[in-house]
Amino acid sequence: MPRKLYEETWLFDLVHEKPPDGEQVSFYERQIERFGQPVLELAVGTGNYLVTLSESDYDIFGADKFDEMLDATREKAETRNVETNLYSADMRNFNLPQKFNLIFIAQNALQHLKTTSEVADCFASVKRHLKPNGRFIVEVFNPSIELLNRDPNQRYFVGEYKSADGWIVLETNVFYDAATQVNHIDWHYKNQYWKEEKTVSFAMRQFFPQELDAIFQFNNFEIEAKYGDFDESAFNSNSPKQLIVAKLK
Repeated sequence: MPRKLYEETWLFDLVHEKPPDGEQVSFYERQIERFGQPVLELAVGTGNYLVTLSESDYDIFGADKFDEMLDATREKAETRNVETNLYSADMRNFNLPQKFNLIFIAQNALQHLKTTSEVADCFASVKRHLKPNGRFIVEVFNPSIELLNRDPNQRYFVGEYKSADGWIVLETNVFYDAATQVNHIDWHYKNQYWKEEKTVSFAMRQFFPQELDAIFQFNNFEIEAKYGDFDESAFNSNSPKQLIVAKLK
């Protein structure tokens, strides 16, 4: 049976880790400077953003429901000699002892909430933890119909990644359930030293542009800006991302 992606934190990092001076981190640095501190990152994962932002002495906290992810974040912070503030908390329903000027969900993590009710619960928790005039930022994919319509029986090459155990070759196959808007994904990976291939699985809800805007509005958030990428370019049909900056109505 395939393992879950959050159980293989090293693989998550291998594919997703961003350089400290990358445009992704720079985007969040600009938002922190605009909207103030303290800051909360929900579904912090392995701490790619959190640890880098902590190196700049921002007053930032992270939360995640998976112990594996929190442990990976702590290990990364220790390696880079950085102190981090972490909560074990589920972004669908959390109660923390403080409020924040900025709360964000990065790296498409909102897409792991598969139902409308889960998203509504998340937004309700965010509202409870925002300071007056605080901001909420969400980063998700702009869905690609072409990619979602790929043959579920066919494998597709994702990339080659250099690891401590050699070069990892990663392939994927996906099954998109249009009724639920959930994309079910398997990652198959191996290197030249392994006798057997390994597989991890995960699923991601797709948020279409007008739908995502409506979710914010129906949950009493006012969208201040919607960007199509980390350079803050305006969102359009060809944008790879949906980056929404919102405040409470």
